[in-house]
Amino acid sequence: MDSALVLIFLSALRVSLPLLFAATGGYFSEKSGVAQIALEAYLLIGAFSAATFTYYSKSLLVGYLAAAVLTALFSQIFSLLILKFKGNSIVIGTGLNLLAMGIIPIISKTIFNSTGSTPSIELAQPAPYFPYVVLVITLAVSYWLSEKTIWGLQMKFAGEKKLALQSVGISPAVRQWQSLTFSALVTGLGGAVLSTSLSSNYSPLMSSGRGFIALAALIFAGWNLARALLVCLFFGLCEALQIQMQSNEAISTYVAAEFIQMIPYVATLIALLILRSKYPPAELK
Repeated sequence: MDSALVLIFLSALRVSLPLLFAATGGYFSEKSGVAQIALEAYLLIGAFSAATFTYYSKSLLVGYLAAAVLTALFSQIFSLLILKFKGNSIVIGTGLNLLAMGIIPIISKTIFNSTGSTPSIELAQPAPYFPYVVLVITLAVSYWLSEKTIWGLQMKFAGEKKLALQSVGISPAVRQWQSLTFSALVTGLGGAVLSTSLSSNYSPLMSSGRGFIALAALIFAGWNLARALLVCLFFGLCEALQIQMQSNEAISTYVAAEFIQMIPYVATLIALLILRSKYPPAELK
C-alpha cells in the first residue's frame, strides 16, 4: 500500500511539471493585466522546438534553451496585437493557439518530412533529473523577480493601477511586454518537459489542454503563485490517479477508459465552479 502511494506521488509530481511551468508563466502575464489564453500555444511551440533541437544536438540543455527562446519570439505576435493594436486578449490568444496547431505540422513536414510525430530522441547523456533542476531555478528566479525587485512591483502595478505607473514616468505597456515575453519563455520550458521528459518526441496536440488547466489553477488560486503551484500539484495528482486507474484491470473492466480520462478535466471544472476567485487584477482584460 505504501509503495502504491509513493508511486502515485512521484507520478503526480512528474505529470505536474508542465502545469507548474505554465502556471508560473501565466502568472506574470495575468498579474500585469493581460489575460493569457495562449499558454496552450506556448506549450506546443516549446515542445516542438525542444524535440527538434534535442534530436539534432543530443543535448537537453540545447533543447530547453531553444524552447525558451523560440517560444518567447513566437509570443511577440501576441504582444504586438495586444499592446500595439489593442486587440482583445481572449480572441488573440485563441487565434494564437490555432496558429500554433497549424504552423507546427508545416515546419515538421519541412524538417522531418512528416506532419505527425517527430523522430524519437536519443540523448548522449540521459539526465532524468534535469527538468526538476530547471523547475527549481525557474521558480527561484520567478519568485525573486515578482517579490524582491522593483520590476516585480511595477509589473503588478501595470495590472492594478496603470495611472500610478504613468505618474512616475514608467510605461505600463513596456512592463506588460516584458511580462508577456517572460511568460512565454517560462511556459516554453514546460513544453520542453512534455516532449523530452514525459515523452521522447513531439506528437500533435500533445499539450492536451494543459495550458487551460494551468490557467484554471491560477484563477482558482486567486492569482497567487504559491497557491497556484499547489493547485497544479492537485491536478497532477488527479492525472496520476487516472493513469493508475487505467492500468488497474479491476477498475478498467467496469469503467470505460473515456470516463477515467475525464478525471483531471472534471476536477478542474469543479474547482472553478466551487472556489472561483472574486479578486482578479483590476486591469485584467
